[in-house]
Amino acid sequence: MVSFTKEFSDFNWIDLTNPPREKLDHFSQELNISKKILYNCLDPDYLPHVETHGETHFLLLRLMEPGLGAKADSVQELTTKVAVFVSDKIILTIHRLPLREVSDIQKLSQSVIVGTTDKSWLIGQLMEQVSIGFNDPLTDLEKKLSLFEEKVFQANKTPSLLLEGYYIKRKASAFKKIMKLSLDAHTKILTKLNCSSTLLRESKDRLERNLFYAEDVHENIQSLLSIQLSLQAQKTNEASYRTNEIVRVLTVLSLFFLPLNFIAGVFGMNFEGMPLIKSEFGFWISVVSMVLVCLTLGGYVFRKGWLKDRPQLEKDLP
Repeated sequence: MVSFTKEFSDFNWIDLTNPPREKLDHFSQELNISKKILYNCLDPDYLPHVETHGETHFLLLRLMEPGLGAKADSVQELTTKVAVFVSDKIILTIHRLPLREVSDIQKLSQSVIVGTTDKSWLIGQLMEQVSIGFNDPLTDLEKKLSLFEEKVFQANKTPSLLLEGYYIKRKASAFKKIMKLSLDAHTKILTKLNCSSTLLRESKDRLERNLFYAEDVHENIQSLLSIQLSLQAQKTNEASYRTNEIVRVLTVLSLFFLPLNFIAGVFGMNFEGMPLIKSEFGFWISVVSMVLVCLTLGGYVFRKGWLKDRPQLEKDLP
């Protein structure tokens, strides 16, 4: 466990990193709240919100996860929790991992003159870190969106293009959810603590801008994924069309060979009493019959337009 304490004029800030249960039990009694609430601070599944337990306000925030993985695409994978308990004399912050944002606030607090700040300063600094922390990830997500858009309209696409778009959509959805819930928590804590600092208003404006960017990326990636699926469906239809054209030509050609095979089969029977079997013109009669059959079928096929190109055929239709 790592702890940090800073004394201000009207309150003390205590920051705990991955504290043991014994430490949480101690603050449970000091803050007069349930132990279960403090235990849940280390659970990674909770989303930003505000609760009130007696005289203590509980604010849950989410910051970007340190050492973020390339395939992280859920709220739990992208962000980590910071639990903030605000009582009359204590502000207690608890988080599972060492966070650069919290360390920056600790360094800044060392230079603060006692008596010049109040609780809204510390809450504002935490909200500011939340709003700033999503700037770079959202910018990176917009770049990936632009790159994905270029790939969608390229002739040669990678097989993993849809999977790439799926990850972008998942990340945008996660950021959108975090921004929306963080804004709601921001508004509620301002009301409950009656805070009105400039820093809090600036952090709210930044959260609203980040929410707009997250929603914009989410809407655009959905549209691009729909276009990509439509293009794939079009290619499948074109391949099916070409296959149907080949089958159509083969079917027409088989129309010629069926009667020819029939004629050849009839004259190839080994019966003594067959007509023309001993005639010197029998072979030529069979050949002429085959030619006539082919010409008749050919005229019928071309009159019906079965061998014309399909677009030309559609033009000929009334």
